Amino acid sequence: MNISLTPELKQFVNAEVEAGMYQTASEVVRAALRRLKEDQDNRALRTPRTLAALEKDLVESVDRLDRGEGVDGEVVLRRLRKHMTSAQADV
Repeated sequence: MNISLTPELKQFVNAEVEAGMYQTASEVVRAALRRLKEDQDNRALRTPRTLAALEKDLVESVDRLDRGEGVDGEVVLRRLRKHMTSAQADV
């Protein structure tokens, strides 16, 4: 299999080999492809659970609101403003 790389990617691959991280350009490409596959596998595993969890949380939140257990919007905004002010002071 032959692949074509942009000049920037060729430079990156060569730099990895020159730095001693990999012995050959093929090793760099294989490592990159393994990482891409891992990312895709993790995303595939994470997405259904995340959507199901989000839906569950949403239903539970609506149920709490229906029972009158919600927090007043003005209270939430005050808390958010206080948190943001505190976070900005830390920076």
